[in-house]
Amino acid sequence: MNTPLHSTFKRPGMHPMLILAALAVILFCLAGTAAIMGWIPSSVGGNPARGDLSEADRLALSTQMAPASAPQLAAAAPAGIDLRDQPSGKIAEPKRYDEPVKRAPAKVAAAESWCSNCGNVESIRQVKSRAEGSGLGAAGGAVLGGLLGSQIGDGSGKKLATVAGAVGGAVVGNQVEGNVRATTSYEIKVRLDDGSARTFRQDHAPQWRTGQRVKVVNGSLRSVA
Repeated sequence: MNTPLHSTFKRPGMHPMLILAALAVILFCLAGTAAIMGWIPSSVGGNPARGDLSEADRLALSTQMAPASAPQLAAAAPAGIDLRDQPSGKIAEPKRYDEPVKRAPAKVAAAESWCSNCGNVESIRQVKSRAEGSGLGAAGGAVLGGLLGSQIGDGSGKKLATVAGAVGGAVVGNQVEGNVRATTSYEIKVRLDDGSARTFRQDHAPQWRTGQRVKVVNGSLRSVA
């Protein structure tokens, strides 16, 4: 009968450093949990809460802080206020001194002097005027037209052509004379400062342009200096 052979194996033990590391992690987690839950105070040795002070402690604390804050109040006080004359524990109200306020003189822009006979050029128009005939053009045209008409036809037709040529020549001659002796003038429309408009006519070309400033002097236009 065979008896089984039991072989014993020894398990290797854990290293001490691993055990210490595991304990440190556990302690750190416990400390964090206690701090979050409020089991561990956040600060030790700090100032006690104001609600834990008794009435006597508050009075003693205010008495100790009053002398220390007095120099700061004296330094921060504006000029002209004496804190020494005031009773302790009360802050003096600043005295107001009414000093005249220096104001810069107001600059009043000089208004432009209104000119009743001044204005701006609104438009310039060239006007051509046909001259009246003196009769010379009509007479010359009639003679020339009659000569041309006499060259047409024969007998009574020739007479009619001569008369028609003379009449037509007179009309054409008069028109030609009027156009030759036509004159050119210029109409200048001015919008005055009072809102009214006036039109001026002159024979020569004006020296102004639309929008320029002019003045009316004795019925004529002059440039504004």
